[in-house]
Amino acid sequence: MARQEFDNSLHRLETEIKIMVSQVELSIEKAMKSLIEQDLVLANEVIKNDDVIDKMQDDLEKLCVDLIRREHPLAGDLREIVACMYVIEELERIGDYAEGIAVLTNRMGVRPLPTDLVIIPQISIISISMLKTSTETFLLKNADEVKNRYKKLQKEDTKLDKLYKDVQEKLIELMKRKPNEIERATFLLWVAHNLERIADRSINIAERSMFLVGN
Repeated sequence: MARQEFDNSLHRLETEIKIMVSQVELSIEKAMKSLIEQDLVLANEVIKNDDVIDKMQDDLEKLCVDLIRREHPLAGDLREIVACMYVIEELERIGDYAEGIAVLTNRMGVRPLPTDLVIIPQISIISISMLKTSTETFLLKNADEVKNRYKKLQKEDTKLDKLYKDVQEKLIELMKRKPNEIERATFLLWVAHNLERIADRSINIAERSMFLVGN
């Protein structure tokens, strides 16, 4: 009976992590939508919603600590709970990056974006996809499948890094051609940086998955 209760608690923890993932993904999507459409109302909604994500982090970490305190889990179970705490922290930081994009959108104000910066939305699509894959991978128990998905994520990260370099070069060139755009170009560089960091933290989550299955 004790084992069943513990398994139920772990299942609840995983379910709550899935809900947090959905909130974080939604924040990234809304942040990018607010940027592309210059929707400052939506940007402020993303900023406000970061408090919800922070609250989720607090609640889930308390749940993890309570599991450890109450159940005194042994090696494998303890490692899984600690891994969950690690992933929860990564998700909170990713939420911060989404909030950061919304803050930058507010600072840029309502002015048309440079038309040659379609690369940034491309980066966001890859970043969100990597986050989905990494969090799904974390909840898998099959070592071969985890390894396959990790390799896929590494390839996606390489593609994203190339796009990130491209957008840096384009924005620097924009600054040279139009000095009056230096401030906004700098803000857009930070947007691209935030998206690149989302991808990096997604890789971190996948690496934790590899650790859990012994790869």
